[in-house]
Amino acid sequence: MKKRKIYFLLALLYLMGTSYLFACTIFYAARNNMVLSGNNEDCSDPNTFMTFYPSEAGKLGWVKFGFQNGFPQGGMNECGLFWDAASTPYMAMPYSEEYKEKYNGVLMQKVIEECSTTQEVVAVFEEYYCDDLYNAQYLIGDSTGTSIIVEGDEIFGSNEDFQVMTNFCQSQYEPGNFPCWRYNTVKEMLQNGDEISTVSFGWILSATHQQGNYPTQYSNIYDNKNCIIYLFRNHNYEEYITIDLSQELEKGFKDYNIPSLFSSVNMIYPDYEEVVNSTSVTFRWEGKANCTYELYCSTDPGFSDCEPILIESFDFIKTTTPGLNLLFSGIFISGFLGLLRKRVFLKLIPVFFVVFILLGCSQNSTSPSGDDIIEFSQTVENLEPDTTYYWKLIAHSDAESDFSSETVVYPFYTTGN
Repeated sequence: MKKRKIYFLLALLYLMGTSYLFACTIFYAARNNMVLSGNNEDCSDPNTFMTFYPSEAGKLGWVKFGFQNGFPQGGMNECGLFWDAASTPYMAMPYSEEYKEKYNGVLMQKVIEECSTTQEVVAVFEEYYCDDLYNAQYLIGDSTGTSIIVEGDEIFGSNEDFQVMTNFCQSQYEPGNFPCWRYNTVKEMLQNGDEISTVSFGWILSATHQQGNYPTQYSNIYDNKNCIIYLFRNHNYEEYITIDLSQELEKGFKDYNIPSLFSSVNMIYPDYEEVVNSTSVTFRWEGKANCTYELYCSTDPGFSDCEPILIESFDFIKTTTPGLNLLFSGIFISGFLGLLRKRVFLKLIPVFFVVFILLGCSQNSTSPSGDDIIEFSQTVENLEPDTTYYWKLIAHSDAESDFSSETVVYPFYTTGN
């Protein structure tokens, strides 16, 4: 009986696919002379990776984003061709099985290494199919403003200047009756918006991110025309890394653990558009203890000619704990009393020694570890009154990479004299 129950559950999960376990949101738009793509990658596995593959004979250079198993979840090549995958319920592919050749490798890797436009991508999928398409679909967009969705036997474009894909098969539903709040949210925001930008795409990613057991582990905004990628981690859309794909590919093959590149920055004060009743401001933020931060504050939102303030992590890590301070105070007081009563002091020395060892081994006696989140602060004085200022942070993690993360820009207003 137990075996039957197990087989039933496995069969049910197979029929359901993995759409309830790995929910992803992917979208693409071409508007106001811009071509942008975006995706939220939702999964229980926080071990995410970014890998750069330089071009070689007959193969385009590209970047891969994915998880620890190494299977490519999405990415972009040097021509601005982007793709990302989303899991779906099981889809039969009778046409592909009869008329196409089954590709035994990673078909999307072949596509991203050989194609520069969606027209070329369609030609590949007219000839090949792969096992991945039984339980997944792809949204693919190029730098010219054209995108497609590959869904089982189906390949279809869009009648609008954008295309959206989540974890259901659109061919199985009537338009306007799609069963996914994330899909509907993206579509509504793109329809109601005028111009597209990296900022508007960031708002869409934030509006559709997931939390709980299967949170958004990383997010991307791709500038397909310029081959620039903005990478976010753990649905924190205040901190991002800018990736110039052409420059990174020139460095050769590189593989990075995505979490190690970020400093987990949370900007605390001044908040967005906050009024500060002073010309002296103590900036506060949270971040990883082992990171170095550059604080920028200026009346220019572009921070031109702004000299950053460098904040080293060790400036905020205390090497002495309250417990040890109390111990040293006790020794001092007892030593003073010992001058009066020498025998009492000599008897207390072993006791102080034991307490010192215990406190030295306690958790509170150690400095924060590299991944601990601590609060930083920095005071800036002599700001102009009744003035709009802007501030941001650039964070340098201890990862062995050239990447630095950057926060969004927060405006604030000063008053007083």
